[in-house]
Amino acid sequence: MLRVGLTGGIACGKSHVAARLAAGGLHVLDLDQIAREVTAPDGAAYAGVVAAFGRGILLPDGTIDRRALGARVFGDPAARERLNAVVHPKVRDEEARRSAALLARPGSVVVVEAALFVESGIHLRFDRLVVAHCEPAEQLRRLMARDGFDEAAARARIAAQMPVEEKRRFAHCVVDTSGAVEATHAATDRLAAELRALASRRPGRVDLPWQRAHACLARGPRQGPRGLHPEILLEEIAAAGGLDLERVARRLLPPPAGPWYRAAVPGEQPGPGPESLAGPLVLWALARGGPDPPFLAAAAASAARLTHAEPEARAAGCFFALVLQDAAVAGRLGPELLARSRGWAALAADWGGAPVPARLWRPLEAAVRQRGDGGELAGALAGIASGASESPLPASTAAAVAELFARPRND
Repeated sequence: MLRVGLTGGIACGKSHVAARLAAGGLHVLDLDQIAREVTAPDGAAYAGVVAAFGRGILLPDGTIDRRALGARVFGDPAARERLNAVVHPKVRDEEARRSAALLARPGSVVVVEAALFVESGIHLRFDRLVVAHCEPAEQLRRLMARDGFDEAAARARIAAQMPVEEKRRFAHCVVDTSGAVEATHAATDRLAAELRALASRRPGRVDLPWQRAHACLARGPRQGPRGLHPEILLEEIAAAGGLDLERVARRLLPPPAGPWYRAAVPGEQPGPGPESLAGPLVLWALARGGPDPPFLAAAAASAARLTHAEPEARAAGCFFALVLQDAAVAGRLGPELLARSRGWAALAADWGGAPVPARLWRPLEAAVRQRGDGGELAGALAGIASGASESPLPASTAAAVAELFARPRND
């Protein structure tokens, strides 16, 4: 089974792609439609929205005036945050319930469509992320024609969202809808075939012994960038049931003033790099299902954006996470790990946007050759491969590990 997130910029053809996928037999859930349902008068979020914004947002029949509510929250981050705090949990609960029912059969694919997966930091709830995009001029033309905006209003709506070109960097797959409808249909049909094939060959579970999970953390880095230490990241993942990047961003020091994907400060950052956070990411990825390198690379690249703006740093975080997962699956460190790591370096460079820094090879070689000069990164590799450790973990961290591996898995 496979959970897929489908997103894109406003007026970029996302809903058209979703409709084509549904016509091709995939299960498609529209989060905007679910949001309408939970904010209907008998919906789970209706009372909370009315309490937060007053009865002035209601139409004469008692339904919420979505256009009026949208005008209230557009350009007002505090109001938008209030609305999201009421509606999003109800939408997620309902989507999870429906997805679980649809994914009951092996090989099933569920596509969940929404505009703001990346912006809200929840895109890693899905095994794959698809981004629909089109040329900027075409996006502007479509929005003006669809919603009746003049050019200034349409540009303001587009500017209020994450640029589509930036959103594409989080995608496993992209669909260009700029051309003729037939071309979009052909690209979407190819995507559907790829998703079905992927769902049919999902990796099997890796039952990582708890001793190896503990040893990875106990022998690995204990400090992380901007106060985001590995144990904090692990505890946040366990508490949220996954990697909620907006939530994790609130643990940074200093806290970011803007969205999670703008939290990193350009320029060289002192202290540990994103690779120090690989341990929690790998344990979570293995706890949610089998080893899935593209998913893990996307997760590590996204987590690295919290603390580092440089592509080399993102590549480093991706690379070490992929190597650490390889060692966990293999259960041993040997020369073959070095050979496979060349492939991981290529995947990390794709997701990071730059080659892997040379400094990341030293701890890998030290761990494989059992030298004592590899530092904490080599310790994490040795720990997750062998489970040998004499250092205890804080009780809260041990509890977070137990919580992760106690949850039902995606596969």
